[in-house]
Amino acid sequence: MKRRTFLISGSAAGSALALGLGRPRRAFAAKTLRLFTPEADPSQIKAWNALFEDYTAKKNKDVVIKGEFAKWDDITKKLAADIAAGKPPEIVAGSSKPDFVAAETKRGLVVDLAPVVDALGRSDFNPAALKVWQYRGIQMAIPYGGQWPVLWYRKDLFAAKGLKPPITWDDYRAAAEKLTDPAKGVYGAVYSAGRTWNTHLMALIHIWSAGGMLFDEKLNVVFDSPESRRALQYYGEMAMRFSPPDVGQYGFREASAAFVSGKSATTFYWGRVLAHLYAQAPQLLPLTATVHIPRDRQHRTTLHFDEFYLHKTPNTAEATDVVKFMFQPEQVMRLLTPVVGHVVPTQKSVEPLYATHEWIKANPDIVKVLLTPTDYAVAPTLESPQHPFNYKYEVVESKNILTDCVQKIVLGKEPVGKAVEWAHKQMVDATKGIKD
Repeated sequence: MKRRTFLISGSAAGSALALGLGRPRRAFAAKTLRLFTPEADPSQIKAWNALFEDYTAKKNKDVVIKGEFAKWDDITKKLAADIAAGKPPEIVAGSSKPDFVAAETKRGLVVDLAPVVDALGRSDFNPAALKVWQYRGIQMAIPYGGQWPVLWYRKDLFAAKGLKPPITWDDYRAAAEKLTDPAKGVYGAVYSAGRTWNTHLMALIHIWSAGGMLFDEKLNVVFDSPESRRALQYYGEMAMRFSPPDVGQYGFREASAAFVSGKSATTFYWGRVLAHLYAQAPQLLPLTATVHIPRDRQHRTTLHFDEFYLHKTPNTAEATDVVKFMFQPEQVMRLLTPVVGHVVPTQKSVEPLYATHEWIKANPDIVKVLLTPTDYAVAPTLESPQHPFNYKYEVVESKNILTDCVQKIVLGKEPVGKAVEWAHKQMVDATKGIKD
């Protein structure tokens, strides 16, 4: 699947006056729309808030947008609770969870946004990005940016040890061993083992790289394979021997923080590290570079597209107008500016604006890999071009089955074969009876 190169909790009170001869004034309350997002670094919250305020001031004074910001690992829990209570947010942005949204779509909860894509200009969008958010003939979301993880590494530390950037697993293991110095508090790798989405995705990438899969093309569980066992044997070794001792608690933020703080010489992460370096350790920017994640049998990485989608509510018409506003090129660029390099625009019309950003110009050794198209990046719900949309994947992810398998190996010191057998059975049981 090829990608193209290049590419807010606010509230305001609105009122209306009903005037008539001999009649008293009466106030008209503004309608409040809830927008839920995990894209919530402080700089992003500031950008969201500014967009919300501009929409109310410039587009519709009768609509106020209230931002609700969550952690990545709390996305589905919070949304599921709101849906169960019959009070879903009108708008969700940047969840990167097509599997969860598909489950909502099956229940008739999600607005078909195909007419909005047409109104905005279908030819402006990356068709592969649109496809990831299509299910049952419905455009369940519109993607505004794509992202994939890479390997961040310290050029100075590699040079001091006479090391080249790793390409294969063997390269990476050898480099991590030389770079790890517990006495100095420096580690060669960061293999997350927390019960987090980050651990799930990193383990999945390694399984794919070894040639394994979670599901076959008929959506049968095929997790227990020599390839999966090889991948998790390697993953466990890298976590236990060359990663910080507290990786059992690591999720996204911790994996980034280990690198930015100098605790690790490398880390797997998306482009958000660039923003974290600018904010917390600008002195490391000239010492940092990226390469694609080291491979085993094949290069493979995850591909996610950040999106806007709408729940069916009495405020659907107003929420649709907000989404149209957000997809104007200048508004998209305002969303992407705090995390340039992390989220790459899916619209051709945004790419020229993106290319002029100072971070893009100033950090060629970092941004090249973040922006270069990859033909081996795939969405977890489409493990290969031959796979149909995997409506079973969500339950495996939400139940943390793969993450728990990693924890059994890394924290519980269980034999890999035993942990994989357990996880395979859990996947089979969890997906039994699920129908499209």
